[in-house]
Amino acid sequence: MNRRQGLNLAAGAVALFLGAQASAQVNNQWVSFTKDNSHLTVPGTVLTDTNTQVVFRTGDFDKDGWDDVVAVRKSQASQVSPRPNFLLMNVNGVLTDKTAQFATATDVVGDNGFNTSTNDREVAIADVNGDTWLDLVTCVSLSDGKPKNLSHPRVYINLGEDGGGNWLGFRYENARINQLLVAGTGLAVAPRFCGMGLKDVTGDGAPDVYFVDYDGTETGIGEAGNADLNDRLLVNDGNGFFTDQSAARFTVAQLNSSFGADLVIYDLNNDGFNDILKDSTLTNPLVVRALYNNPANVGNFTAMGTSDFGTSAPYGVEVGDLNHDAFKDVVIVDDGPDKYRFGTGFDAFNRMIWGPLKNYSFVSGSENQFGHNPYIRDLNNDGWDDVLITDVDGDLTGCDRRAHIYHNTGTVPGDMNIVIKEEAEQASGSNGAGWKGVVGMSATDLKGSYDFGFGDFDQDGDLDILLATCSGTNYWTNNTNSIPEKCQDDLGNQGPGSMVFSICGQDLTFAGSTATLSVTGAAPGTLLSFVLGLSAGATPFHGGVLVPVPILSIVGGLPANGVGTLSFPIAGGVNTPVHIIMQVIAKPSGFELSNALDLEIGF
Repeated sequence: MNRRQGLNLAAGAVALFLGAQASAQVNNQWVSFTKDNSHLTVPGTVLTDTNTQVVFRTGDFDKDGWDDVVAVRKSQASQVSPRPNFLLMNVNGVLTDKTAQFATATDVVGDNGFNTSTNDREVAIADVNGDTWLDLVTCVSLSDGKPKNLSHPRVYINLGEDGGGNWLGFRYENARINQLLVAGTGLAVAPRFCGMGLKDVTGDGAPDVYFVDYDGTETGIGEAGNADLNDRLLVNDGNGFFTDQSAARFTVAQLNSSFGADLVIYDLNNDGFNDILKDSTLTNPLVVRALYNNPANVGNFTAMGTSDFGTSAPYGVEVGDLNHDAFKDVVIVDDGPDKYRFGTGFDAFNRMIWGPLKNYSFVSGSENQFGHNPYIRDLNNDGWDDVLITDVDGDLTGCDRRAHIYHNTGTVPGDMNIVIKEEAEQASGSNGAGWKGVVGMSATDLKGSYDFGFGDFDQDGDLDILLATCSGTNYWTNNTNSIPEKCQDDLGNQGPGSMVFSICGQDLTFAGSTATLSVTGAAPGTLLSFVLGLSAGATPFHGGVLVPVPILSIVGGLPANGVGTLSFPIAGGVNTPVHIIMQVIAKPSGFELSNALDLEIGF
């Protein structure tokens, strides 16, 4: 029995006890999600499977106002088997694979950008060269003996637009990061980075990148004693070129990590300068460790030492504000029960003082142990951030656990006793019947989870989710806000007659949307004809104006019922929307024309 197995048995007993103390309230429908893979063009099993993990990050890469997604992949946990990555561009609410079109440019002969298989643990998004377009930096691991373009972090520069306003995509540029060398010996090695942060730590406004390192693995991949890079800070020159300045800005102790699994760059102490929060586990040091920026010498951390806290086997960290006070809070993923801590103030050195470790609550069941990626997000738009934690371990393989989504029940700012709990439909235990965490997701849906991807992908004002699991990746629509309601634009020109034509309901440019087509005021029993065109070339027609000219099509023979109305649903589509001009004609004795509509619909 290894260390982590023994810890897991003890932690399981604790978790069962905690579960028994949880509230008995069931079916608190605080937020709901619906699985709808019509918003995702890539088959879910192509993105992830039982041995292919992914990390999602979101940004508006082409500045069209829609959240896009970058997906970096590798074999599960600490294994050596690289994978190509994906660029999912948001086309009117549908995440569409545009990798080949926009992410294969490179300045390395024989390289194919995202289509080149790399062992990527992470990816971060920021404008690294100051041109206002979001760029990408990857975090590569376990690539011993491979050339630099495959073994080192890769910088993908956003090429912006051409003279015609067409977005050009990303290009991998090899020279943006130099070959990394072991301190003291100058030995050129491949890094073993597991977590990263991409934010300004030197105070010049340009995002720098800090990588947290790991050594040996529990899958048996050792590291030569002379090949350990430890953590690295690569400083941005403002133009998107990075140089290793770790030794000048940190002490050896600050850079030391055993299995450095996760990292956050955040202003922990509210002094206006970004600090670093990382975890190291498996062997010493076993810590969550804060490294504070020196406000008297911004970008130099050496004088500030280390500030350690946390749990016994931390594998993920996230920072946010869970209780709406002036202090940061932290979520810690652990081999034992996962925890969170509230910030309570600052010490004499302006370092965070953390409150006691707190447990999550469960309506039914308990946590299943092990995990990796924590997130703090407001899922139900109530202003209080909730917590999500994936279950596939950062080091060991396995798909037998599940993700947990915790509801922040807070109402009073500064409350140090907020309950953050996993809601459930039924008291059926961790893996029994009913929804778990959020309405719509079962234990099976959450099983073997690699990562959550977040974005308001359908532009309705709430966070939708990509959930990647060992069984594939699924798109989940957040139902807090429905698809926007609208009536199609009325172009007027009604008459002769009194027919009124409308199409109202959801925005038909969204996949899965519906609206009601309605005609009122027609003579009872009249056969109605719908005239369609692609332009509004209004033309005199039998005492009125026919708007859709030239005519594309006429759909006829639909009868108005006994009171002169017609109503039926129409559905939106998933492809690029088009504008169709529509008008209704009836001929009970003479010609009658409705008003015309400018219908925007996806097909």
